[in-house]
Amino acid sequence: MNHRLQSLTPFIFWFMLLSASLFAQPKLSFHLGGGFYSPTLGMLDPDSNNVIPSLSAFSKNMLIDWGFKYQFYPNARIGYARSNSYHSGKVGDSGFLRTISYRMLTFETFYYPRKRMELNFMLAPMYNKGTVKLTAESSSGDWDTLLGSYGNSSVKLSTPGEMTKRWFGLASMIGFRYYIFSWLAVDGKAGFIQNSYSEKKWKLEKEKIDGPTMNIKKLPVFNIHLVLGW
Repeated sequence: MNHRLQSLTPFIFWFMLLSASLFAQPKLSFHLGGGFYSPTLGMLDPDSNNVIPSLSAFSKNMLIDWGFKYQFYPNARIGYARSNSYHSGKVGDSGFLRTISYRMLTFETFYYPRKRMELNFMLAPMYNKGTVKLTAESSSGDWDTLLGSYGNSSVKLSTPGEMTKRWFGLASMIGFRYYIFSWLAVDGKAGFIQNSYSEKKWKLEKEKIDGPTMNIKKLPVFNIHLVLGW
């Protein structure tokens, strides 16, 4: 009996080592998913500004999220996360694209109340960016003259213009994560993002201009992500 146990010991050791590695949490993780919030967009909302193209619930309330985290301590992670809101359409004959990017440097602590279950708490300073872009098609007489000498007809060129604004913010969230495998999990978070946004000092071609009013000072937000680790 002892001889049999001795012969099985190496197999038991490697099995336990493999099991530990299978269920150990990866140090590096990447997440992808979406979020929901309800901002008051002011002059970026067609209800307040009839110049703006029609706005769907997806364009106003939905966020596309991605980011990565590194576990630098047994119960702490640091990382970068980004949530983007998009609105596209037409303004006259020009293509319109509005983007709001909430960019976060995340600090997260967590613990396991049960196997495969995690509660986490996140605090994140933010450096956000708003962009409004118009892309118009126009013709250039000089290009038409040059290309006409080669036998071409008039050519339409895309001439984009972009106005941008950056501001600081802070996010705080509580979350629940369930590990399907050690390398695959579903993570849901709820909390608030606070913004120091002002419509003053937008930039268009290096010129400072007044931009759209938005009431995004304090917003509740909910996110759900698929998390991959390695």
